[in-house]
Amino acid sequence: MFTSPMETEAISYDVSSIDLKRTAIDFSGQIGSFYDACQDRVLEQSIENCRELPVQTDVTVQGEIKCGYDEQPQNILRFVFQDDHTRLSIVLGLTSRTGRASLITYPHQYDECTRFFCYSCANHVHKIAEMAEYNAQPISFSAATHVITHIESGIDLVAVMQLRSNKDAETATDRILNELLECLLHDGNISLSSEDEEILAKNIVQTTVYTNVDELKNLTSILDVSHHILRSKTSIRPITYTLRPITCSKFTLLPRELSENIEDYVLQRVTDMRQLEKFGTNDGSNLSEHLKAQLTNIKAQRSDLKNILRNEFKQISNLVIAIRRGQTDCSRLQEILGSDARKTAEVSINHLKQNIMQFEQKENFIQYLKQKNIEYLDASAYKINEHDGEIAIVKKLVGDKQNYRIFCSSDLLNHNNSNEFQKLISGLIEEANTKPGLCLIYADFSYCSFRVSTMAVLSPSTRMNEDKIEHASSPSIETVFAPSDIPEKSIEDPVAEAVSNTPPVAPSAPTGETIRILLLGETGVGKSTFINAFANYHKYSTLALAESSQPVVLMPVSFMITTGNDFTEHVIQFGDMNDSHNEDLHRPGQSVTQHCKSYTFDLNHSDGKKLCIIDTPGFCDTRGMEQDDHNMQHILDYIKDINGVDFTCILFKPNDARLSIFYRSCFTQLLSILHTTSVNNIIFCFTNSRSTLYSPGDTAPLIKKMLTQVSLANIPFKKDNAFCFDSESFRYLVALQNRISFDHLDKQEYENSWIHSVSQTNRLIRYICDNFDASRRRDQ
Repeated sequence: MFTSPMETEAISYDVSSIDLKRTAIDFSGQIGSFYDACQDRVLEQSIENCRELPVQTDVTVQGEIKCGYDEQPQNILRFVFQDDHTRLSIVLGLTSRTGRASLITYPHQYDECTRFFCYSCANHVHKIAEMAEYNAQPISFSAATHVITHIESGIDLVAVMQLRSNKDAETATDRILNELLECLLHDGNISLSSEDEEILAKNIVQTTVYTNVDELKNLTSILDVSHHILRSKTSIRPITYTLRPITCSKFTLLPRELSENIEDYVLQRVTDMRQLEKFGTNDGSNLSEHLKAQLTNIKAQRSDLKNILRNEFKQISNLVIAIRRGQTDCSRLQEILGSDARKTAEVSINHLKQNIMQFEQKENFIQYLKQKNIEYLDASAYKINEHDGEIAIVKKLVGDKQNYRIFCSSDLLNHNNSNEFQKLISGLIEEANTKPGLCLIYADFSYCSFRVSTMAVLSPSTRMNEDKIEHASSPSIETVFAPSDIPEKSIEDPVAEAVSNTPPVAPSAPTGETIRILLLGETGVGKSTFINAFANYHKYSTLALAESSQPVVLMPVSFMITTGNDFTEHVIQFGDMNDSHNEDLHRPGQSVTQHCKSYTFDLNHSDGKKLCIIDTPGFCDTRGMEQDDHNMQHILDYIKDINGVDFTCILFKPNDARLSIFYRSCFTQLLSILHTTSVNNIIFCFTNSRSTLYSPGDTAPLIKKMLTQVSLANIPFKKDNAFCFDSESFRYLVALQNRISFDHLDKQEYENSWIHSVSQTNRLIRYICDNFDASRRRDQ
């Protein structure tokens, strides 16, 4: 958390007479080179006729493996640079960003599944011959503060690895990584078994190497990195510099707390700008004039904000340099970091993010209309004025067209009347399907000086009074439409998002039809098995009934089970293993489900409700972060294509030791397109909960912590919306179909598990239906 430096008095301290040891960021330094410690850079000038002692070849090897952590905000440089003064020079761009310093460009988030493999081998030591000689020489280069008198050179690297989020997999991988490090530290031979090599390949989803050795930079396997180090062993690239102060120079250091505050502030702003830079790929050629103006305005705001921050960073950098040179104190820097200007920048960034979100929502809405063959018109572009009545408005919008329907509405109306909006859109689409050549038009009055106070659908047969659409100065006028023009039957295809200046529409199916639940979770948590099990728990109230019938298997299953005192292993398969194009059961660690797919259940309610569970690809796929990003985008596209979901179900295992960062990413990305009231329609389900006596176990506090850290603490997580299942009883049922025998005690355990899971299934269905009906009543 950022602490204002105004809260404490910060005083720089003079180190003009002390030797400094700095990590070599600029690798061009030699014995006798002048060094500017204010910017951590090697200068071109050096001591003339500098004599160097014979090179020593003593080898000093260091290494450690550090784990990421689950706290925000995170400064990746603090993992590998203990010296806060060097870090500050890197963050402010005062020095080059090479070797370890290039970690600042690491493009991904990191968490408790991240490993930092740190290794340093100093095999050459260079020293200056006579220390007194250079002090006798006049120093004409004013930027110089120190002279390099001692250099350690060799191999220095940090390999950043992202591990698959699985406790057992992490334990095995950590063991092997420590074995590799021990081999490097003690110059041993690397002799991993083929099984260990397979564990590394399967469980490390991404490796990025930051080093002073060019040959190591492009390696993407920690095993290859280790082999290369043992083969080459030596390098003449600097690792550290020892700096002797120049007699006539003054050099001071910022207090640590102030230095870290600057780091956190600058890195947060850099992160904000990186996020904002992702927006703006649309050139605006296909947008309405109003949206083009919005796009231009957003880009201008972003450009202005970049300039403001660039100037602010430059001012901070100049002050840091001046403080280090002893030319000023820390007070001015404290004023900048604690000033209203900083708070104003934060407000500006948040405002710009909001504008971008609203613009993208309107873009998505227009794209949705296009996919449904509905033409989008911005009413503000058609010069509609206060003297225009219905005939004039229609004429301006469609000219002489006769076969049309014009849906007149605005963002505000869509948001406040989401059910009516969905019915009208669905009805128009169905009518167009039965009347070839019918032109559907959406007239957007959001930016028009006119206000339509009720949604209206205009057609050649519809006639409205002249006073039904009025200027915004007459807010009491009500717009009406002819119900006969809209078919009563609506198709199951409501729109997911429909606003630009207002929050997204909360999509839902009409009462009596289908309630959609999006099922999310990490790879291996058991989503597909959960759906199979749910189908059977819903159909058979007891295990005995299920045993006397054929199991419901919506997708093929394959798993291993052990029985008997000798733990005999059986590979169980059920369903047509060659018939499913969506389930890949042959690549461990990769998501079994390849694409989103819906499974619908009849709830046997008097009003005919159905429940649709949408299975999704899992996160933390061993194919890497890019595959996770691809899966998330596929899920978001699928949600838009089916026009939204009513509930989101997150699947967990109980007693997880940690939760991956991908869960946080999943939450934030999904809630960016769901209506804010949808936080009340998030469900937490737990698989394999028999081992925790049908409770969430240690996973519960981790979920609460996660919700707090991503600012989603308003999402309820309590017994009402948490459900504990045990899929083992379903596996037992399928194993019986494979003629596997179980003893009496095992069967009793599975019977109890089945009874509990059926109870949870019924409770889940009641919870969903009750909240769905309550939501409909609120909308009405």
